[in-house]
Amino acid sequence: MKLLERIVEFQLLGQVFSFRTDLPEEMVREIQQLLTQKEREIQKKYKLLPPLKVAVLMLLQISSEYVKIKNEYQDFRKALVEKASKIDDYIKKNSLGCA
Repeated sequence: MKLLERIVEFQLLGQVFSFRTDLPEEMVREIQQLLTQKEREIQKKYKLLPPLKVAVLMLLQISSEYVKIKNEYQDFRKALVEKASKIDDYIKKNSLGCA
């Protein structure tokens, strides 16, 4: 079931942003919390950084985390396929003609 598209507003780096989305409300909240957390972490570490540079650092950090998780997921899928193949081979070798 597709959710209805709606306009969501949030504040980031002292500005209000609006966008259309059909994402579930919980997911929108999680995204907003992640962005707010990243903004606070960077502003705490680099107190005098202009908003544009804070935004770029946020983008780089979140992108880095995404790529790391994507690579871990691909490695996990590869390992899962290999294990499933070994199990399948074992079952084929050790079946006693039972179908």
